[in-house]
Amino acid sequence: MKKNWLTLHGDTFLWLKGNTGLVYNSANKTKILFSLSDKIQKICHQLLDINNLYTIELTNEIINDEEVNRWINLLIGIQAGYLSLNIEFDKRPVSLNPILKVQDNRKYYEEQHNLGFKGKIIETLHELTFYINGSEYGDDEYFKQAIYPLKSSQILDGSKIQTFIKNSRNLFLSNINLVGNLFLYSDFERLIKNISDFSVQLTIHILIKDFLNNERKIKDTEWPIHTHFNVLVDTVFDISCLQNISFPFSVTIFVFSENDFTQFSSMFDTFLLDQNIRFIPLYNRENRPFFELNIFTEKEELDIIDLSKNEIFMRQAFNTENFGKLTVMSDGNVYANVNAPSLGTIDDSPYSIVYKEFTNGQSWFKLREQSPCDICIYQWLCPSPSNYEIILDRPNLCHVKN
Repeated sequence: MKKNWLTLHGDTFLWLKGNTGLVYNSANKTKILFSLSDKIQKICHQLLDINNLYTIELTNEIINDEEVNRWINLLIGIQAGYLSLNIEFDKRPVSLNPILKVQDNRKYYEEQHNLGFKGKIIETLHELTFYINGSEYGDDEYFKQAIYPLKSSQILDGSKIQTFIKNSRNLFLSNINLVGNLFLYSDFERLIKNISDFSVQLTIHILIKDFLNNERKIKDTEWPIHTHFNVLVDTVFDISCLQNISFPFSVTIFVFSENDFTQFSSMFDTFLLDQNIRFIPLYNRENRPFFELNIFTEKEELDIIDLSKNEIFMRQAFNTENFGKLTVMSDGNVYANVNAPSLGTIDDSPYSIVYKEFTNGQSWFKLREQSPCDICIYQWLCPSPSNYEIILDRPNLCHVKN
């Protein structure tokens, strides 16, 4: 009786949840969703056995089974695998399951720490955000969802900011964010100059009213290279005034309803704003229907998702929203996520803070492992858990039914 090899390619993911299976070819971004009959389930479990190297032997009788044949043709159709004839003495086809293997995990860094090797873990830190002060136009809730100034009257000490950055320096630290009203900060030019000496991208996040109120200071100041303004627009504001600004900046527009988005979009029809513009929804405790209709994930969105193998691995390994980021609030407390407990203060060493997050934190490694995501076939195709889930008190932002 002739036998054949069924082999899945190394870029192909095979997931099983309950009575459903999903094959995703990360090379060409195609997928098939199928029901797990006893026959298909047996084949899938054999393929997932690491000892089989993503290759199993099938007889002609099995392959010619109508249901199995249809399923194999679907796999071949999306180039997820192939059939080859098993001839005696021929080499068995070999493939490797796309299984995440992380060498620098929590256990690794704990062992390095116990041995006295403390340097490498700081290389996971790539972005720092400092809430240097508050703004009269700020909000003490919205910062829990996105970078947004507070109303706080507290001021973060500039020398401590500089020391914290200095002690955080590594090859991968590439972004520094300052949040608040920079122009109410004593000797702001010195602060900017000291940070620019670290040769990283510096972004100043400022509300549009504070930005326009200080337009003259902005024009008269000589800004170091790699310094950038991100103007935060929090109300339906006539942003056409920004077209007169002569230096580069980006714009973040916070929207609370479909009407907000429509009104801002109509403004873009009246003038050309040659800037980087992005929209971010904010939850204000009254616009949940807006979130459910426009922000929650639908199955149709997952059907057209476009992820590489490495992007899926990242979602399996760490929280892509939070990983590598620390936020220092104006009271000096440091967070991996502002919705989680503080990891320490600006007076602590960045190493001790990063190590604490690696070993006991709640943010950098918050994955889609909670119910109901852990039983969903799309578990690793969905984005990492975000602040929205925390604010809305939901395990996910999803309309997909398992």
